[in-house]
Amino acid sequence: MKSSSQTRSIKHYPDVVLDVVLSNSDKCEVTNVGRISNSTSTVLQQQDLPFDDKNDMQSTLAPNKAVQLAQTEVIGSDVEQQQVVSLPSDFRSMDLTSNTRDALVQAIKDGRLDRLGEQLIVCLQDLKSEIAKNNELASKNYELASKNNELTAHVIRLQEAFDAKQDEMRQLQIQSLDRLVILQNSVMALATQTYELHEYPIPRLFIVLPNVRSTWNPLDSFRNKFCLYFLCECGEHTKSTKSNIPHHIHLAKHGGYDIDRPNEFFQQYGPYVLTILRMLKFGISVAGITVPALSQLIRVDALDQATESLKSLTKTIESGMDQVINHIDKTSADHNGELVSFAEQMESNEALEGADLRQLESFLSNKDSDRVLGNLYRTVTTEGHVKWVCVDHFRENYHAKDAEVFRNYVATLQGTFDEKIGRVEVELSSRLQADQFYLALEKTRSIYELRVDLEWETTQGDLKKLRNTLALTNVGVLELYLGQQDGPTRDILNRNHRYEPLLDIMRHRSIQSVSIRGLQDFFKRSSPLSRNDDFSNLRHLDIPLQLLEEDIYGVILLIAKTRNLSRLVIGPNAGNTQTSLGETVGELVFPPTLRHLEIPLYQLKDDIPSIKLLVSNASNLSSLTLRTGPSGDNSYAQQAYNAIAEHQAYPIIFKEWGTSIPPPLGEPNQSMEWVEHIFRFYRNGSMEELVVDNLDESTLDALAKVTYNESGLKELYLRRDGQLGDPFINNISSIVDRCELHQIRFFLYEDEGLVRILESIQWKHLRELQIYLKPGTFETRVMRVLVDGVTKMSEKVELERFLFWREGGDGTLTLPEGDLLQTFVALASIEKLELYVDMALEQMLSLLRSADFSRMHHLELSAGSFDSFQVDAILESLHHATNLRRLCLWYANITEEQKGRMNAKGVHFSRDIPFLR
Repeated sequence: MKSSSQTRSIKHYPDVVLDVVLSNSDKCEVTNVGRISNSTSTVLQQQDLPFDDKNDMQSTLAPNKAVQLAQTEVIGSDVEQQQVVSLPSDFRSMDLTSNTRDALVQAIKDGRLDRLGEQLIVCLQDLKSEIAKNNELASKNYELASKNNELTAHVIRLQEAFDAKQDEMRQLQIQSLDRLVILQNSVMALATQTYELHEYPIPRLFIVLPNVRSTWNPLDSFRNKFCLYFLCECGEHTKSTKSNIPHHIHLAKHGGYDIDRPNEFFQQYGPYVLTILRMLKFGISVAGITVPALSQLIRVDALDQATESLKSLTKTIESGMDQVINHIDKTSADHNGELVSFAEQMESNEALEGADLRQLESFLSNKDSDRVLGNLYRTVTTEGHVKWVCVDHFRENYHAKDAEVFRNYVATLQGTFDEKIGRVEVELSSRLQADQFYLALEKTRSIYELRVDLEWETTQGDLKKLRNTLALTNVGVLELYLGQQDGPTRDILNRNHRYEPLLDIMRHRSIQSVSIRGLQDFFKRSSPLSRNDDFSNLRHLDIPLQLLEEDIYGVILLIAKTRNLSRLVIGPNAGNTQTSLGETVGELVFPPTLRHLEIPLYQLKDDIPSIKLLVSNASNLSSLTLRTGPSGDNSYAQQAYNAIAEHQAYPIIFKEWGTSIPPPLGEPNQSMEWVEHIFRFYRNGSMEELVVDNLDESTLDALAKVTYNESGLKELYLRRDGQLGDPFINNISSIVDRCELHQIRFFLYEDEGLVRILESIQWKHLRELQIYLKPGTFETRVMRVLVDGVTKMSEKVELERFLFWREGGDGTLTLPEGDLLQTFVALASIEKLELYVDMALEQMLSLLRSADFSRMHHLELSAGSFDSFQVDAILESLHHATNLRRLCLWYANITEEQKGRMNAKGVHFSRDIPFLR
């Protein structure tokens, strides 16, 4: 048996035709021998030619199989050499057309290798065409894949950005919630803050909006004007059972107040204003205060003719709030060099004290001298909280008829009753008057402050009646002045307990402030204070210096039991007597709550060491007031200041019976060091006003040298009677030139030096100019300098108030003076104009017709005794003064019809007696 490895073949039988039967195997080797002359044969490098069960070739060629054609030379006519044609073993996978495949199969069956070669060449061309198509398709697929990858990458980036945005939104939501919590806490602290009656002189809730009479410029915030509006603090405490009006917070029925020095205002009150604005904007209602929608902050239905201007705010109040909030944020960032965080803003929102509220008035340019700010009324809730409400909500809880009866009764006693703040001042000369007054007082629940003078010889029984009456009222502030006290022969049984009712009054929980004068041996005529005595209700105590002289240990014990005391006034004794307290006063320990202390310095000027001991025990003072007395000799003030200020960081205020005055800078023998020390102290304490009233040359020279470095001086008051020397002129000129003065008041006399001073004015900073002029040699030159200064700076002058007062004269105006008035009256920035000068009616009318009333809201004229017909002519000339809100014609004969006509336009029209301010 032959080996399986032996090659099998068909034997050669010449001229015999053999039938070759193919098996069904998947693979077979085909060897065909023949001679082909001058032709080429194609060699398939693959060794196997696959067939299926039906002897058909598969329809595809694998793309990874190479097909090579080689030329083979066939020699001789006989079969001398075999040419082997090898087909791919995976021929089934060749992608051939049906015709090509059939042709190949038929050629193989017929044994025609020449046709097989041709068909293979066609097959190869088809393969090349298919490969080209496949390559093109692959290229397109690659492009699509690349684009798909890019799209996928883009989607991933978008997803990442979306995730980042979601994280950012979550952080913003967290921050918003944190800010809301901070704002709610700040609003809660503001709303629940309790003010004592003596610390609450004006309304505390207010907002600031852009002035509707000026154009808002976001690019120049320093020139923007603002207006302050007080809010009615109505709420649950003002509701009655038959109430028909809403009791949500709203703007007071007042046209608002223009703000002077807005930059300084926002530095002091900015965080407080932000809290209220955000409270209203976001509708945060706390502590019984209901905050409505912004459109309801203005009760349009309750407005009268005088407050008609508030209607214009209904459409702009929200945008106005945003403008003010952005302004405060921007100025805060500019001031601090970086953006202040919301939390820092809210943390800096300290509660306003009474001094802050009183100082608020100094920023308001158009205050009503005869009215409480905002036309609001002061009330006290059952919890003892002070609220300011409008007249509508005030009438809801208080009986108007009883108030009217009480007002009429107080008038019969020659007393005063201010219903808006609930204050009564009355002098009672007998027990009968006192009984009638007490009976009327018990029926009136809207009295919170009482000053009463008992001018007869009072006994313990009289003081008991006062005590019992006060227990039935809402009085929280008592000022008691006792007249003659009965001697020891009368009321002898109560001799040592005569002032017991006064101690009971001081203990009463509703009494917060007590001031008593006229006491004699107070502690000797009262029971000794016990361990259980408690005067923690007192916030303000005013006692005479005499008490410290009579019984310093009694005062020490009393102060120790007033643990919530915030203000202590040691009043002067009667007359101008001197006294000494001695070292014992050093044992007087003040509570840590004490912020303000007042001492009659002029009655202790020989005992400066005692003052130093007294003050050293008040460690938490915010201010110290030293009364310098009515005497012009204030040389001891320097000694007191040097003894106290060296170790104290609070302001020291020198007062002359209630009138604030600068330290004694005018003393001729003061040293340079003293002047510099005082001036630097006031500069650090925000000194803004300097009164230069006949100062000597050396003192003024010291002041001028101090201002070379820095000064916050804003106001200058200059008056000089005699001739001015060059040093004086140079020093004043240097102060005027270097300081950015906002207000200047000049009393000008016959002196050429004043012309040089006026030439130094920085008009771009000046907001108020008051000129009190006496006619003289240099009158024309002075006016010309003023006119030239304004003319040169016409585009930069922002003067808001101009007061011109001319003493004497012949009733006519000279040409330069006319130019002066015409120049200032025509300024578009003028908001308040006051002219006190005699002039003819035609001159007055001509002046008013040329005036620019685009921003003017206050006009005062003292132009002689005009009759009603002349007044009509003046009113007719003011037809273009659409923003005018106050008009005064001094000494003019004004009819009720004329007054009503102007009031209908929202103008307060009067003929008040003029005074110089």
